[in-house]
Amino acid sequence: MLWQFGVVLSELCTDTFAQMVSSQNPFASFVYVQNTGGAFSIFKGHTNLLSLFAVAVLGGLVVYVYKKVAFNDKYKILALVLFSAGILGNMYERITLGYVIDYIKLNFVDFAIFNVFDIMICLSVLIFILIILFEDINEICLKNGKNKN
Repeated sequence: MLWQFGVVLSELCTDTFAQMVSSQNPFASFVYVQNTGGAFSIFKGHTNLLSLFAVAVLGGLVVYVYKKVAFNDKYKILALVLFSAGILGNMYERITLGYVIDYIKLNFVDFAIFNVFDIMICLSVLIFILIILFEDINEICLKNGKNKN
């Protein structure tokens, strides 16, 4: 369901009217870019390699979930769902189109053009970083005899 949202936005970015209206926005605009590489166009032109890497990462996630994630780990599950949806969305476009459609351009800064799937992946990594930090802080507090739940 999440990756379908990204596919709909990919189709919207090809609309000339949406591009014209959004280009006047000082925050962000829709553009249409075919990215045959990964993040920041690394491995440009190696679509099959990137698809294979995505399958390997998804396989690793399945093993990780099976061995390490409990049903009540809400935030880990949220992060894993976002991460998987982002990978699946980009992989779907790579396999079906031969490239990933990037369409969000930040107008206030010179930055790479990206898509919703990239946002999902980055957001999931941020959630995992926060989970790790929280667990470390909680462990330190438990060692010092202070529980900070």
